[in-house]
Amino acid sequence: MTGRISSTEFGGILLRWLSESRGGKASALREGVRDQARAWEWELNEYADWDWMRKAAALGFIDVDLRADRWSVAPPVLTRLPHADGLALLTGARTTRISARVEEAAQEWMELITVPHRPEPGEAPLPDTLLLQYEDPRTLKDVAELVKVRYVPCAALQLTELLPQAEPGPESAPPGGSTANTLEKYELRLQRFVPVARDDEDGLYRWRGADYARLTRIRRNGVFHAVERETGVYLELARHRTGAMRWRPESGQGRAGVGRLFVDRYAPLPALHERAAVLCSGFPPSVGKQAQTRAYDNVPRALAEAIAASLRQNLETLTRPVSPTGRKAK
Repeated sequence: MTGRISSTEFGGILLRWLSESRGGKASALREGVRDQARAWEWELNEYADWDWMRKAAALGFIDVDLRADRWSVAPPVLTRLPHADGLALLTGARTTRISARVEEAAQEWMELITVPHRPEPGEAPLPDTLLLQYEDPRTLKDVAELVKVRYVPCAALQLTELLPQAEPGPESAPPGGSTANTLEKYELRLQRFVPVARDDEDGLYRWRGADYARLTRIRRNGVFHAVERETGVYLELARHRTGAMRWRPESGQGRAGVGRLFVDRYAPLPALHERAAVLCSGFPPSVGKQAQTRAYDNVPRALAEAIAASLRQNLETLTRPVSPTGRKAK
C-alpha cells in the first residue's frame, strides 16, 4: 500500500484487523499500530502506540492486560449513554460482518450518527464513534438483536459498582542486585519518577527487573507491595492529601446532575475507572489548553463521586458555568 491514509480510515482499519484477529500479544499490537502508521506515512509521537491502546480500551473496543502481555477484542455492544437525550453507543468488535449489518440497518431504518476522531498532531487516530438515536429505550434491546450485538442498558453506570478500591497489592520483594541501579522514586512535587540511590523511605518506586521489564512497587511501613502505576500514584496522592479531580455541573436546564470530570494529567485514571468515564460520552477525554488536565464529558455526579472515592480522592465541585443571561444556571 502506498499513499497517505485519512485519519478516519486509519482507526477503522486497525479496529477491523483487531476484530478479525480477536486477540494476541499487547507488544505485537503496539508494533501493529506503528507498522500501520509507517505503511500509510502517518508520523506518530514516541508513546502514541501506547496511548492508542489505552484509549481504545477505554472506549470499549479492546481489553488489555499489560502484565500478561495480552490483548483481546471486546464483544460488540449497544449501550445507552447516561443523561444523553436519546443516544446510545455502539462499541466493541467491528468485523466485516458486523459492519455490514450496521451499514445496512443505517441505510434502511437505523438513525446512526458517525463521529470521526480528530487526533492531535502525532496521535494515532481512533475508530469513528458510532451513536444511535432512539426515542424509546425499550426498543434498544430489539435493535441490538437485529444487528446481532449485545445490549447493555448503561455500561457506564453499571461499572460504578465494579470500581475497585485503591489498595496496595500483595507483598513483593524489594529491589536488589543489578536492578537497584535502575531504581526510581515517584516525586509528587515534580509529578514524575526520579532516580534515587536508596529505597529506605515509604513511597512509590519503580525499577527494571531481571528481564528488563519495568516493575512498579509501593513501600508502606517498610514493606514493598505490587501495584499498578496509576493506582500507586493515587495512593501517594492520598498519603499526601493531594487532590487531582474536579467536577463541574453543566449549565443547561435540568442538567445539574451531570457535568465534566477533570483529572490532572499526571494522575491518569486506572483502566476500569477511565472506561467508566469515557463510556459516559463515547469519546476519549479532551486535553486542556495547557495540557495539564484530561476532561471527561457527560459524567453524572454520582459516577464522578464513585470514581473519586474508590481512588481515595475528595472530589472538588466547581462553580456551575454562567448562562448566556449572566445568571448561574439553576
